[in-house]
Amino acid sequence: MAGMYEKDQVLKVAEVGDTIFIAQSDKVPMSRLLKRGPKPDNMLSSWPVQVYPDRAFEGTLDGSDIASFDHTNREMIEAYNMWMRTAGWMVSRLANLTRTWGVKGKEEAKQALDDGLILGQMIEKQLLSDDEMAVESGAQPYRSRGAWKWLSPTEQAVKPVPVNYRPTSACVYESTLALFTPDAMEDMVEAAATQKKDAVDWTGFVGIKLKSHMSGWAQRHVEDVNTAQALTRYNMDAEDKKLLRVVDFFEFDAGTVKVFPSWYLLHTAATGAASAASVLSGLFLDLAMWQLCFMDPPAAWREPAKSGGPRGYHDAVYGLRCLNPTGQGYAKIES
Repeated sequence: MAGMYEKDQVLKVAEVGDTIFIAQSDKVPMSRLLKRGPKPDNMLSSWPVQVYPDRAFEGTLDGSDIASFDHTNREMIEAYNMWMRTAGWMVSRLANLTRTWGVKGKEEAKQALDDGLILGQMIEKQLLSDDEMAVESGAQPYRSRGAWKWLSPTEQAVKPVPVNYRPTSACVYESTLALFTPDAMEDMVEAAATQKKDAVDWTGFVGIKLKSHMSGWAQRHVEDVNTAQALTRYNMDAEDKKLLRVVDFFEFDAGTVKVFPSWYLLHTAATGAASAASVLSGLFLDLAMWQLCFMDPPAAWREPAKSGGPRGYHDAVYGLRCLNPTGQGYAKIES
């Protein structure tokens, strides 16, 4: 009787592996880079801001007495916090006993871990949104203001930033990707530095198409109309045989801009999906002016056990604060 050989076997288990390779990144750079501010005491937070006025400097007559006085003053910026909760997870009794590819141990642990990662993505998307903040009323929950709305040069609809502390219109760009040139970027940096009265140090969270477009600036040159020349130059590393076309740092007379790709810009709150502007736009922030404040930090919760199977959710109560929007900007591009 012949023995059993591999070629004779049927119903073989395919080699899938125990690791699921997730296409979506679970990295949330905005959330990680923001400073943690003080714990809020209630759902409405406030802090003072001040700008120093221009004063005449013509000199003072000998022997003159001071007859009038002036003063400086402060204004308040206010912001609401919000409660963010996942849709939750639930695993049935039988699903928890069934072994599946890509899951080590019980399905319960896998679903709970995924739910926690999703909460991080939800918060990141909300921070990088243009949502306006809101106070809870009827079916409207509390909502924190997204970073794009914080930097609006025009008055916000709810508890607007005082006019003296909003970025000027020259600090933002809202045309096409093709027209976003180094000169356009430099104009934004100069406008921000002029408003701030100091060189800027921006961290840029940019969509991948905008990031690639900006990297391409380093390869541009003026074409000689009298000769046939390539429109683009590339840097070559002969030793490693690599094509280098990446630029992360831009330096201008009025300041510096460090950029890296962000995958969660300008997503739609109702669905969580990306918008047309997500890959084309960019936020340029002074991180010293931002705080992420948790009334209750991200946490895992388990619902009471029921006969159907274990279940739970993750949540956090937080607010995004822009301590002073002055001297910051964005490029909001949709085509």
